[in-house]
Amino acid sequence: PFVNMSSDAEQEFFSDGITEEILNSLASEKSLKVAGRTSSFAFKGQNDDLRRIGDALGVAHILEGSVRKVGAQVRITAQLIQADNGFHLWSETYDRELTDVFAIQDEIANEILKQLRSQLLDDEDLMVVEAKRTNPVVYDLYLRAKQRIYTRDSAEITKAISELDKAIRLDPEYAPALAQRGVATMLMSEFNYGDLADDEANRRGKRFVDRALSLDENLAEGLAALGLYYSNQPGGSELAIEPLTKALSINPNLIDASNWLFSALQGVRDFKGSLEVIVDVTERDPLYRPAFANAIMQFNAYGMPEKAEALLQRIEAFDASNPDLYTARAVNFMFSGRSGEGLQQMELNRELDEMSGVEENVLSIGLSNTMQFERVIEEGSPFAKPYALYQVGQVDEAIELAHAQASSGYPGNLFNL
Repeated sequence: PFVNMSSDAEQEFFSDGITEEILNSLASEKSLKVAGRTSSFAFKGQNDDLRRIGDALGVAHILEGSVRKVGAQVRITAQLIQADNGFHLWSETYDRELTDVFAIQDEIANEILKQLRSQLLDDEDLMVVEAKRTNPVVYDLYLRAKQRIYTRDSAEITKAISELDKAIRLDPEYAPALAQRGVATMLMSEFNYGDLADDEANRRGKRFVDRALSLDENLAEGLAALGLYYSNQPGGSELAIEPLTKALSINPNLIDASNWLFSALQGVRDFKGSLEVIVDVTERDPLYRPAFANAIMQFNAYGMPEKAEALLQRIEAFDASNPDLYTARAVNFMFSGRSGEGLQQMELNRELDEMSGVEENVLSIGLSNTMQFERVIEEGSPFAKPYALYQVGQVDEAIELAHAQASSGYPGNLFNL
């Protein structure tokens, strides 16, 4: 991400906005492999070795830059660097009068893309994906909120909701903020990262998604959010695939849409397709947290434990504080028959923070595999309780609870959304 060199911290949105536009535009070029937004932004503000970054992201070149605002003038620098040796292939400085910030973002992104085209793509055409227009304050709130949502942390998503509400009050017709507000609401269901009843979270979230798509029917974020909504409905996976696929055709850099497409393909039992999607996600955006545990599960389930272990070690090397490492290690242990060690990892995870619905599922598997069914009933996921009740002889209660869950449309989702 381009560095904000201005004394005014409020200009952060401008440098992040340029980064966002360039990423989206580059990702639409099929002949380029572009590291995803989450992984790229993981290195924001870090003075890390470029070779290490290149290894982490699996890329050969790194684009970096800075933005400095003085009065009504802004200076933007950009440079393209070869990751393996630090050699500068190209650099440029742009001085502009700061009037319409979005117009400047488009212009600078276009200039940079022209240079990348000549350096990397043998003069192929690249088109700038223009940002949706709003005022700078709203755009800043939207960017901050979107970054918080990517963390899949309950407290961060709650802050994102507050920021998006403020953005929407300032600009009720800013469709990207409405779409992200819908996503945040659905992610705060009790089966994901919050405590809203599942039906209520989806109902509230859908209202924001519908408003976003009524303003822009081709908004990639809105289509992705619609796919998430369908994925959360009983039997809705098939309906989810079309909007998610369309969202990715508009913006291939929309990593959430890829992760939700993986889940939808699982729902329609297209296991080959879902595996291809999750492999692509981990290659393009290896530090994207929601898909990390999903990929570990899939690699183990398809008899590729060495691939699961390699991904785990890659994340450990570059994101050692990632709490999902506990879940990933637990899954690796459980698939290799070491359920006790897997359960220990989940116990450590629980000591750190309140567990998400997905983490509760993995904890319940560990407890069940070690025959601790009473603990499953007391502490485990609702998804696991009918089985645990059956195992301790409470057959009628088990059947009643299973019927109640089926009637309510409880998805029992084992994947991170």
